[in-house]
Amino acid sequence: MKKLWTLALKEVRLAFRDVGMLVTMLVTPLVLTLAIGAAFSGGGGGTLSDVPVLWLNQDRGTLSQTLVDVFDSEEVQDLIALEPVSNEAAARARVERDEVAVLVILPEDFSDRAFPQAAQAQQTLGLDLTAMDEAQFEALTDAQKMELGRIFALAPTSDAASPVTVELYASPDWRLSTAIVKSVVTQGIEIMNLQTQGIRVIMTRLVAAQIASGADMGAGLSAGAFDAATVEEPQMSALPVRLQIVAPGGRGFNWLDYSATSLSIVFLMFAVTAGGRTLLAEREWGTLPRLLITPTSPLSVLVGKMAGVVLTGLLQVLILWGATSLVGAHWGHPLLVPLALLVLVTCASGVGALVSAWAQTAGQASAIGSAVTLVGSALSGSFFPRANLPTWVQQLSLITPQAWGIEIFSKLQSGHGLADVLPLFGGALLLTACYYSLAVLGFRRQFR
Repeated sequence: MKKLWTLALKEVRLAFRDVGMLVTMLVTPLVLTLAIGAAFSGGGGGTLSDVPVLWLNQDRGTLSQTLVDVFDSEEVQDLIALEPVSNEAAARARVERDEVAVLVILPEDFSDRAFPQAAQAQQTLGLDLTAMDEAQFEALTDAQKMELGRIFALAPTSDAASPVTVELYASPDWRLSTAIVKSVVTQGIEIMNLQTQGIRVIMTRLVAAQIASGADMGAGLSAGAFDAATVEEPQMSALPVRLQIVAPGGRGFNWLDYSATSLSIVFLMFAVTAGGRTLLAEREWGTLPRLLITPTSPLSVLVGKMAGVVLTGLLQVLILWGATSLVGAHWGHPLLVPLALLVLVTCASGVGALVSAWAQTAGQASAIGSAVTLVGSALSGSFFPRANLPTWVQQLSLITPQAWGIEIFSKLQSGHGLADVLPLFGGALLLTACYYSLAVLGFRRQFR
């Protein structure tokens, strides 16, 4: 055990005494994380067709039907697969399990607060103002017109200072999909706004005509309240509606978070593949043959050197975790992050072992390690949102530690707990076992 520890510490000292290695392991990923986080803050990813969206309409009025019509339109049907639901808790759970992209929630008082005059007309006269045009208004009886005039003139106006909230409960793993749903809901609200402005024009003219004819509209209302300017150019005001995007765990996608973890994994890969090739370098220098003639078994030498690679990689990512956290990056629950890093470093070290086991020279191992790192990083989505990749590429990339690392930290960053990431830990460790099994075959060939 003492020999293993001595070999491991030697690897760590060599790595941290090498200025070039320190630049590669620590400085470069930190600089790239800050640059990408600043340049792409607020971006996102997801799918572009058949986005699964849950629709929870609790509205007591009829104004929300406009939003339903927008989701049912031909332009949107190919983009969004809308599923009405009634159980809010179950719907939120499906978003948290990443089964669907977004849950759209309209509150009970949506119509009442967004357009109170229409809500009162529906309640008092049973008339849906949002579905009526000017011809239908003209067909109303004088009594209905008179009552509508009173409702429109005397009902409270919508309060822009206290807007009604439409909540989009969105999974961080469906970032581009969330942006699509947000744009659709925004379009629906704009259409509602145009409808209500048209109704206001009609009703303003109706009330003005009633007042001009001497009709008794009620206390506090006079002809001066609806002058010619008001009739010809009624005041236009947007509906007091705001969109609120909420992510499970309270934290959505953030470029700084994503870059901090994904780029740390990339440079971890560079470090472990570089550490693995030192075995070949020592063989070329003659150090390894001299070590093997001592009372130390080849297996102990291999285990000791790979333990040093794991320890070096673990120190590297722990430093990056601390440094990026100081500038605002969130990696996940502080008790789960170290465990995730240990699993990930162990898996990444398997790549270094595999490369050094089958390469012929240190230079060859360096070239292969760099190529494997860059290709694996591109396939796994280390430089851009993983969700942007086609499904088959995401599945193929699971042969790389980078993909497992991004999946694990995406879960942790969105607030998932140990139970949710344990299957991912298992997948990464299974991949590690495969790497080392293939590496052992190569090492046996080298030590014959």
